[in-house]
Amino acid sequence: MYEQNIKLIRDLISRRESAYGILSFMEDTISSIRADLSPDTQLDSYPELEKMADALEELSGKLHT
Repeated sequence: MYEQNIKLIRDLISRRESAYGILSFMEDTISSIRADLSPDTQLDSYPELEKMADALEELSGKLHT
């Protein structure tokens, strides 16, 4: 399921669709992934989470300048 969402997100980005809509779809996708995890799930995903945090920081910086 995530693969289709990610493909759609990339398509929306390539077509330069609304950032609001893209972020909403990203939010839904992240929520779906999180729903498949439990609080006890051990997943070595810290490098990927760090990249996401970096991207969020950059995006936030662009919105507030």
